[in-house]
Amino acid sequence: MLSEEYFDPEKRATVDQLHNVRPFIEAPPTKEPVDFMDLDTIDLSTFQDGPQGLSSRQKLAQQLESVLTDYGFFKLVGHGISEATFERMKSIGQAIFELEDDIKNQFVGGEKKIPQEEERDLGVIRGTGFKPRGYLEYTNGQRDNVEFYNLRHFQHDDIFYNKTEYPEFVKYHLDEISEYFKHLHFETLRKLLILMDIILELPEGQLWENHFKVIENDINRSGGGRARFLMYHEVEKEYVKKTNGTWLRGHSDACAITFILSQPIVSLQVREHDSNNWKYISHTSNSLVVNIGDAFKFLTGGYFKSSLHRVTTPPGDQLKHKRNTVIYFSNPSLTTYIDPLSLNSPKLDRLGYGIEPGVERITFKQWDEAKGTYFNQKNQQNSKEVSLLGRSTLMSYIDGAPSEKKALSVS
Repeated sequence: MLSEEYFDPEKRATVDQLHNVRPFIEAPPTKEPVDFMDLDTIDLSTFQDGPQGLSSRQKLAQQLESVLTDYGFFKLVGHGISEATFERMKSIGQAIFELEDDIKNQFVGGEKKIPQEEERDLGVIRGTGFKPRGYLEYTNGQRDNVEFYNLRHFQHDDIFYNKTEYPEFVKYHLDEISEYFKHLHFETLRKLLILMDIILELPEGQLWENHFKVIENDINRSGGGRARFLMYHEVEKEYVKKTNGTWLRGHSDACAITFILSQPIVSLQVREHDSNNWKYISHTSNSLVVNIGDAFKFLTGGYFKSSLHRVTTPPGDQLKHKRNTVIYFSNPSLTTYIDPLSLNSPKLDRLGYGIEPGVERITFKQWDEAKGTYFNQKNQQNSKEVSLLGRSTLMSYIDGAPSEKKALSVS
């Protein structure tokens, strides 16, 4: 159990000084020509609860539906998180990745497990702890240049604070980290789910109540997710040439909804469905970039879209800068069957979106395990469209458009 000293602001300030916690310096805006995707912006500040706010919610839902059924990517403002909080999260993340290697090596992702997850092989990519820089192999023998630090179960205080092992520096910042990600889950996500209820013609609150609410200390029946700090380290021109500019290979997310802290560095791309061309996501101050993952694509029978995206090395005038961001991958409960039968949506029934004939029903846990097992492979050199558990998913794209489809059986 964590002692009270880890929650003492004065002791935290001392730790911050010792670790040189400071503002992260973002890359200046690029002056090079960039082909940006035209993303809609959803302003959640117009969301009003209660009967008097129904018209505001319906208007937001109408706007959101056009986004979710197109690329499933949008910018979110009015989310209730201050710019100072975003900056603080980036400062904490920067300090986490500046910890000594011998400390990081003691907390490699997936190696230290809580009792409730002893039987699960979460691996380096999904498990609590660090994904080391250079873990993945790309083309021409190049290793990836990205570090992750994952935290899980912040929705469950006893598990998060008392049952999980962390580096000393992280312990002093767990309450700040928890507060940030709890806001995303219990406030931001909850409101978006209500808008999705309206879109799917479900009673407001059904998605939350049936699939995303939190039952204290029950990680199987609770909605959850993975909190992640990421640091993309600066690269040389030779690395860009040998990896075709890959910072993080293309993929769709396994989760339901992803929340990404927006940054000025030009690197996040989404692939267009019709042309297979890649377009960049522009930066909007104090915003989140939000995208739909596989779980919601499957829950809606493909009505909501989960798009292929990747992170490329930035333009030449930003090449010497790092990309420092914070992400929340939100999940339905592990026991949720991720197909339209779980929703009983009049909208989906009327439009003909259902589970494909002959496809076995699976839970989110099964999907997360299957995709996680594949994604944990170190060698990711080839472009692949993969079929897992009878469902097509997009991942591991490095060189252009899909060129190969491979069936993978994962139990």
